[in-house]
Amino acid sequence: MNKIALIFLSFWFSLNVFSQGNRVDVEERYRSQKIAFLTDKMQLTPDEAEKFWPLYRSLEARKDDLAVEMRNYRATFPENEQDLSEAQARKLLEFHSKHLTQMSKLLQEYQGKFLSVISAKKLLLLNDAESEFRKHLLREFKGRGANHTPR
Repeated sequence: MNKIALIFLSFWFSLNVFSQGNRVDVEERYRSQKIAFLTDKMQLTPDEAEKFWPLYRSLEARKDDLAVEMRNYRATFPENEQDLSEAQARKLLEFHSKHLTQMSKLLQEYQGKFLSVISAKKLLLLNDAESEFRKHLLREFKGRGANHTPR
């Protein structure tokens, strides 16, 4: 499963985890929890955090834009891959390949930006921390799902 799908899933799960309250509150709680979790795991100093988080939010927004672009393009084709013509399948594969290239270039661009404000070691910790955060959300979601009582 690619990273974009995992990010989308973790966000979707977090929305369900915090299903009480309005959407803005839910998104804010998700962001706050993620920032606290990643800041702790990466051991960011206050000065590093102040410089890092605007860059991170910018990267996330650009990754979201790419994901929306991919979803919108994919929606122009039949849902079931079995129903695609050979020409459609080729177009979809070409677009997917271009999308992955764009994502790779974006990550390379931001790697340089991140390295100007945090150490390489802390940047490596980011990947592990993001993965841990997704697992944390899934555990929390599963835990709440077992105890969830419908209204």
